[in-house]
Amino acid sequence: MASFIGFIPTPAEQIEAFFELAKPSESDIVYDLGSGDGRLLFAALEKGAGKAVGIELNHQLVLKAVETARKKGVQDRITFLEADVMDVNLHAASIVLCYLSVRGAASIRTKFESELRPGTKVVAEFFPIPGWRPAKTIKLQMKPFYLFTMPAEINPEAEEKDPLLEYLFPHPDPITRK
Repeated sequence: MASFIGFIPTPAEQIEAFFELAKPSESDIVYDLGSGDGRLLFAALEKGAGKAVGIELNHQLVLKAVETARKKGVQDRITFLEADVMDVNLHAASIVLCYLSVRGAASIRTKFESELRPGTKVVAEFFPIPGWRPAKTIKLQMKPFYLFTMPAEINPEAEEKDPLLEYLFPHPDPITRK
C-alpha cells in the first residue's frame, strides 16, 4: 500500500481555504485522499456538499471518523474507506481534496488524468500537481492551496520547480537573480 504522507491534520483555521477554492454544492461528491479523522469532509458537508467519501489507510483514524459521522448524524451522506488511494476508483468524485507529498502528487497525476471527469475540481494543499497549471492559487498563513479543474491545463515549466524549495526560499537567488 502507498502512503504518500503521514497524518498531518489540516489546522481548523486553514480548512476554509479548500472551500474558498472548490465551493461545494448539493450535487457534489467530495473525496478526501488521506482523510484522517474526516475533518475536511465534515466541513464539506457543512458547506453544502451532497455526499463525501474519505479514503484513509490508518484503521484507527477510519474508526474515529466513522464514530464522528455517527455522532453528527451524517452517516448516510459520508463514507470512509480503509484503502489505498491508488486502489480506489475516483470517477464519481466532483471535488477531490488532497495533501500529498511531492512524490505523492507526482504519482497520482496519471490516476487523476485517467479517472476524473471533465469539470472535476482538485484542491491540493501545499504541493501542486507537477506539470499542471492551477486555475487559482491562494495562500493562507504562507501555505499555498491550488485549484485545478479537469482536464488540467498542462504547464511544462511547473515540472522543473520544487514547491518545497520555493516555500522555504521565496526570494530569487541574489547571485543569479533567478
